[in-house]
Amino acid sequence: MDFEAALKYIDLGSYDKAIEKLNSAIEQESENEETAIQYRCVLGELHANLGHVPQARAEFEKVIAYCMENHTLQKQGAIAQAYMDVFDGKVKPQTEQKRPGYVPLVPKPVQDKGFINKQMRKHK
Repeated sequence: MDFEAALKYIDLGSYDKAIEKLNSAIEQESENEETAIQYRCVLGELHANLGHVPQARAEFEKVIAYCMENHTLQKQGAIAQAYMDVFDGKVKPQTEQKRPGYVPLVPKPVQDKGFINKQMRKHK
């Protein structure tokens, strides 16, 4: 439930509430570490897009460690590694392009839509 609420808060631009709900969702999935790691990746992306680099780095380090140790969640591992490469200066961040006014400054996290749909069905 908290994960879906976090996504709605992101849509509404209430990023502090979204962070709070994502942290709660991670705690709720403490027994299902793979789902918690997927939520951590979303949280890391949100922190990164808000400029909270230390918090984003901490989340992405956990994602990368889990992915490497368990040889799973390649998409989340790739997302986390791409952000870490930018943080470490290995890759230049994309330059800001002109964007239409209706596009939010912080986009929805770039997660697998199938995963998000599965989570939403799971909590109905």
